[in-house]
Amino acid sequence: MRTSFRAAGLLAVTAALIAGVATAAGGPATTITSPTAGQKISARHNAYVALAGTAAFATPAAEATRFYLRRDGCGTASDNPHLSVTSGTDGGDGCGLVLSIVGVGGTADQGAFVDYPSSDGMPLTLDGSRPVTGTIDLQSFGITDPLAAGTGLVTMSVSLEALYQGNGVSVGSDSEQVLITPAQTEYPVAFAIQPNGTVDRADLSGLDLRVHVEGPYAFSGFIGNSGKSFTDVPSWSASFGQSVDVSVDDPTFANAVPARLSGTTWSVAVPTPSVGTHTVYARAAQGFDTGTTATRSFAVTK
Repeated sequence: MRTSFRAAGLLAVTAALIAGVATAAGGPATTITSPTAGQKISARHNAYVALAGTAAFATPAAEATRFYLRRDGCGTASDNPHLSVTSGTDGGDGCGLVLSIVGVGGTADQGAFVDYPSSDGMPLTLDGSRPVTGTIDLQSFGITDPLAAGTGLVTMSVSLEALYQGNGVSVGSDSEQVLITPAQTEYPVAFAIQPNGTVDRADLSGLDLRVHVEGPYAFSGFIGNSGKSFTDVPSWSASFGQSVDVSVDDPTFANAVPARLSGTTWSVAVPTPSVGTHTVYARAAQGFDTGTTATRSFAVTK
């Protein structure tokens, strides 16, 4: 984790993002096949009750999610730089990283960066076998304003951090150099980040793209938004994390028992409860998606 405040910023939006997650089409789902409805089980002859059923999950397919760099304003309290899967006209289009001029031989402030945390498009299952790619649209003043023509060598660095299991984890970074000349005002800079292997197939609840510009340049380092800057994050359509939880007489699953998965079936043995009627609850989960709860009642006799 590079900096704690980045993780804190992502955590602020994670609860809202996850709260809106619905069960994906085609999974997860579960049924209970054992015990059968109304089955009587003798406590004297059975120290444990065998519970079993079927489970269905969505099949992960390789895809990519495009996030646009967006900004609501520039130099105000409502700047709100963020990543979004939707594009539009941005009030902060062309906002600069550092507005001061750096002379020849000087270096821009090392803190000249902007963080773009994800505001939607999450959660996401990362495909770490493919690079994260994108384009940052760098802008500068050109010959239309001779007194403020952009010039100099710019080093643009992009770094991606993810929120994984509540912690900020580095995905990777890339740096590209751009020669700014007075004859040109816009530079679409392509970048590629090879993800850290530890986050391959990880279920992420947030992303933060940091754009950092430095070097002896003047009148440059502005970022074009409104669809001009974006990143394509390789992802999977569904999570590889699959599970089934089982609970007896507790629909809240406060003390759920994880079942053993084998293909499309699940099973688990629980201590035989007291004499009387009891209810089994089972539900499947895939990443952040949780399926509907299956129920089955049975009776325990002496």
